[in-house]
Amino acid sequence: MGLSDLQVQEMIILGLVFFVSLILSLGLTPLVDRLAWKAGLLDRPNHRKEHTHTVARAGGISMALALFLSLGILLNWTPEFTAFWSGAATLLLMGILDDKIRVSSKFKFAGQILAVVLFMYLSGFKLENLGDILGTGNIELDTLAPGLTVLAMVGVINAFNLSDGLDGMAAGMAGIACLFFLPFAYAQESWIYLLILTGLLGSLLGFLRFNLPPARLFMGDAGSMFLGFSLAAAAIVLTQGEIVGKQEYMPITALIILSLPIWDTLYVMTRRLINRRNPFKPDQLHLHHRLLNLGLSHQVTVSLIYGLMFFMGLSAWLIRPWPEWVQFFSLLGFFVLIYTGVWFLEKKSPSSGQGYPALFFDRFRSRACRVMTMAANHGGKVFILVWAGFLLPALLMDRAGTGLLYYLLFIFLLIALYFPWMGQRKHMPMGHGLMFFGIFSLVLIYNLKFYHTPWFTPYMAVLAAIAGIWSILRIMDTVRFRVIVPGGLEILFLGTAIVAPILLHYSFDTGEDFRIYMVHSFLQSAPLLFMLKTYLRRAPGPNRRFIAYILGLLLVLMAIGVFQSM
Repeated sequence: MGLSDLQVQEMIILGLVFFVSLILSLGLTPLVDRLAWKAGLLDRPNHRKEHTHTVARAGGISMALALFLSLGILLNWTPEFTAFWSGAATLLLMGILDDKIRVSSKFKFAGQILAVVLFMYLSGFKLENLGDILGTGNIELDTLAPGLTVLAMVGVINAFNLSDGLDGMAAGMAGIACLFFLPFAYAQESWIYLLILTGLLGSLLGFLRFNLPPARLFMGDAGSMFLGFSLAAAAIVLTQGEIVGKQEYMPITALIILSLPIWDTLYVMTRRLINRRNPFKPDQLHLHHRLLNLGLSHQVTVSLIYGLMFFMGLSAWLIRPWPEWVQFFSLLGFFVLIYTGVWFLEKKSPSSGQGYPALFFDRFRSRACRVMTMAANHGGKVFILVWAGFLLPALLMDRAGTGLLYYLLFIFLLIALYFPWMGQRKHMPMGHGLMFFGIFSLVLIYNLKFYHTPWFTPYMAVLAAIAGIWSILRIMDTVRFRVIVPGGLEILFLGTAIVAPILLHYSFDTGEDFRIYMVHSFLQSAPLLFMLKTYLRRAPGPNRRFIAYILGLLLVLMAIGVFQSM
């Protein structure tokens, strides 16, 4: 895969931390859910909330326990862990107390400040340099550093606390931020925070299994403050102090990655103050509330928020060569543009433009009805043809290296553990995300093995073209455009597939060939995912059978690799 033996070993260790955290989170979350009902840690519906039934608020406890146990089991305790967990434990206790009896905002702020002070005192890290964000030279904080560190970290903690407004939103945003912080930690050789972020990503993914719409339980204030603290601590450690790794990262990069929840919080607080209202009193001014009020569904709103987080993270990496002040003012300009656009849509008449899409597709259907009807009537044959063809490269595989075997095992375990085997129609979008992950991973392995053979690229292009054209015709025939709208987990995996070539290139110096393999794999996989979504839709039985087919392919590849290495 373009990695050295040492890097493969590092990836194995990180994979172990990830999986132990994931498995612990998957196991602990249902247990903590039951205990939360007995303890009265419950979120009851009201006029301001989207859910209509009482839900437990203890997911943050299961995430923190999974991370704590995985790191405690696999690693030796260090002073860095002590500093991190001192602050995290303080916020967890404060959050549990708030989830139980609703403490005052002043008391909550006191707990947050205490957590940050403990972290600063025990770790020795604080926000000492803001970089050249104003174009006047590096801003050194000197004696102001402790106070501004408290202000910045408490701000991030509350930004994630306030962003926990829809099922899966805060956890998904934190997971995306972890994804972009991981290359920071690797390049800076900050092994402790590399392991913390990896374990946190695993525990987040395990929690999301129960928190994606429709949520079985919420993370509560304990969880959202824990996530905000974890990411704020990582940002401080990875951008301040002595640079010991491969390259330097400035605070503006971390700010851009975390900018969406931070900006939304600042915007809401400012609007409340302008309106002479309590800045901490809940209302409907957050971006996700405004998108919902525009008529977007819960799923589409969460997917858009995830997409924005991916965009900000990718932008943070791509514009790093720019002057820091240009990055900072570009960030401000981008959010002014986004929020102005939302305001414009709110002011626009909701009835304007209605009927035009339907009219266009009615005309299209009248001219191409026969072709679309044929595509719909022969959908099963086309589906079988494409996926039978997808099996061919697997049967032609030769010996797989050790790194690929571990990667195959990683994919197999993640899909097998995470897929909602007993789930109903409402759980199938989660299954579609796992299907894309499995398909993309298999196509990536195919590219690694066959990319330079003359037949492979045209062959996969034909399969992708058949899948893409058939999907378009099927959608046009049924006019069911909602079927292709990606769910939260699909956005997470799609976004990861898009940004992975860039992050791996910066982190591991994987070379241009590997980046090309990943880009081709995404382009070849995306039409196959749309075909699955349009054909399988949300029928539980067919989705289960297809994911079993993907798992079977993975087993075939692992068996070939093991057999040929004997």
